[in-house]
Amino acid sequence: MTPTSAHLGAYLRARRALVRPTDVAIIASRTRRVPGLRRSEVAQLAGISQEYYLRLEQGRDRRPSHQVLTAIGRALLLGPVAVEHMHRLARLDDDAPFPATASAPVLEGLTGLVDGLTDLPALVVSAEQDVLAANLLAQLVRPRLLPGSNLLFEHFSTRGRADAVAWTDDAHRAVANLRFHGDPRSARYQEVVGTLAIRDETFRSLWARHDVERQVTWPVRMRFGTSGPLDFVCHSLTVPGGSGQSLITMTAESGTAGARFLQRAKERLQTVTAPGAEHVA
Repeated sequence: MTPTSAHLGAYLRARRALVRPTDVAIIASRTRRVPGLRRSEVAQLAGISQEYYLRLEQGRDRRPSHQVLTAIGRALLLGPVAVEHMHRLARLDDDAPFPATASAPVLEGLTGLVDGLTDLPALVVSAEQDVLAANLLAQLVRPRLLPGSNLLFEHFSTRGRADAVAWTDDAHRAVANLRFHGDPRSARYQEVVGTLAIRDETFRSLWARHDVERQVTWPVRMRFGTSGPLDFVCHSLTVPGGSGQSLITMTAESGTAGARFLQRAKERLQTVTAPGAEHVA
């Protein structure tokens, strides 16, 4: 196994550096040279040998057991999603070392499903956060998120920073979501990460943390033109089959400014799609 294929090892090193000794009741000396835990400390906390843990970080052991990974997760103060991510990285390390292809096109039938959702904006995105399909309401509400665009590229753009009210929180969530869902062997994954790492210092800092998050339901506060901040709730449903694709919808609590905004968008859509009217681009 080459060092570049040791996905689990890279993750363990990054997370170990983020845990302070005091977080796990270890008294640190003033001469301590490492920013986080030592390998020996992680091994001791997990109840495994230091040599075995070293092999995991170096990518020399490709088949750690469920019990070992769970124990390491506890030692590094990781939640269930992060432990699940570790198991997935271990499986990637154990696979044949051939890179995955670029992200697959939208699955058959999903485009029709998205187009049929006429009461709320809906998108289909790939594991790399490429927009694969968008219904007319989504195109009207978020015209920059058309098929062919990328959610992360949009979020880390100048316009994306201006539109988001809690941009830093949203950025952390978006980067952690890419970590969780993306396949590091994918050419498109590497392209998205590499491009953003070159362009954006904040992305580089967030990416180096190796945080992971499974987005299911999350709040979004945005500005639209000169309007004040509007609150929405996004929902993500993973498409079965292992493609990494997700269906994302946007809603708003009844009676809020966000709900009124979506209602006006639906009324406008009905106007522009009426017989004889120009179709939404």
